Amino acid sequence: MMKIGFIGGGNMAEAIITGMVKESFLPSEIYVSEIKKDRLSYLQNKFNINSAGEDFFETVELVILAVKSQVLFDLMEDIKDDINEKHLVVSIVAGIPSEKICKKLSTGHVIRAMPNTPSLIGKGVTVLCQSSDEISDERIAAVEKIFSSVGCYKWIEEDCFDAVSAISGSGPAYVYRFIEAMTDSAVALGVPRELAQSLVIDTIIGGSAMVKETGEHPRVLSDKVTSPGGTTIQGLQAMEKSGFSTAVDEGVKKAYGRSIDLSRGGE
Repeated sequence: MMKIGFIGGGNMAEAIITGMVKESFLPSEIYVSEIKKDRLSYLQNKFNINSAGEDFFETVELVILAVKSQVLFDLMEDIKDDINEKHLVVSIVAGIPSEKICKKLSTGHVIRAMPNTPSLIGKGVTVLCQSSDEISDERIAAVEKIFSSVGCYKWIEEDCFDAVSAISGSGPAYVYRFIEAMTDSAVALGVPRELAQSLVIDTIIGGSAMVKETGEHPRVLSDKVTSPGGTTIQGLQAMEKSGFSTAVDEGVKKAYGRSIDLSRGGE
C-alpha cells in the first residue's frame, strides 16, 4: 500500500485521517509532520500513526500539504529539494493554485484538493484537479479513495476552482445562516427553539434529498409545494421582495471575488 505523509496536523488533516482509518487505510502507512509536539502526540495516540522522521520523504510516496496558506511558500522553500518524481503532492491549502506549487517544488505531479468542513463528520464535498495528465491511474485512485473516505469528490478544471470555492467551500456557512434565520422565525411564532431547529434541519435534508434523488429541477419541485393562493407562495413572494435570490447571488459572487484575490496573492 502507498505510504502517505501529511505535512500539517490541523483539523482538516485529522478529519481526513479519521476517514482513512475508518476506510481500511492502515495507520502504519500514515505519517504526520507537525511542529506542535502536543498536537502530534494527540494524533499519534488517537490513530496509532507514525510521526515524521528524518527519512520522511524517503518513506512516503504521497505528500499531503495541510498547512495554512500564509506559511505554504516558506514550507515549500524548505522541502523543495526533498520532492522528486517519486512523490505525488496533494495540496489542500486554500487559495494557492497548483501552478505555483508545481513551480516552487519543480514537479508536475500535483493534485489540488478543496474539502469542505462537513468532512469533519464524513459528509464532506471535495473538489479535485490535477496539474498533469502524467499522474498514474494508481495514484489517482489512491487520492479518490482518500477523499471518498470523508464524503464525496468531484473532479473539475482548475479554472473553476474559485467559483467552486464560493459554493462548496463557503456554502456550509450559507446553510448554517439559513438554518439560524428560519429557526429564529419559528421561535418568534412560538415554536420551542429545539423543536424549531430540528424541523428546519430535517426539512433542509429532505428537500435536498428530493432534488438529488429525483433529478428534477428545484423550480419544478418548488411548484409542487406551492398551491395557488396558499401559504407557500405568500412566503416565497415575501422572500423575493426582500431580495432573497439577489442576496444569495451577490454573496456567492463576493466570495468568488475574494477567492480570486487569494489565488493571485504573491509569495
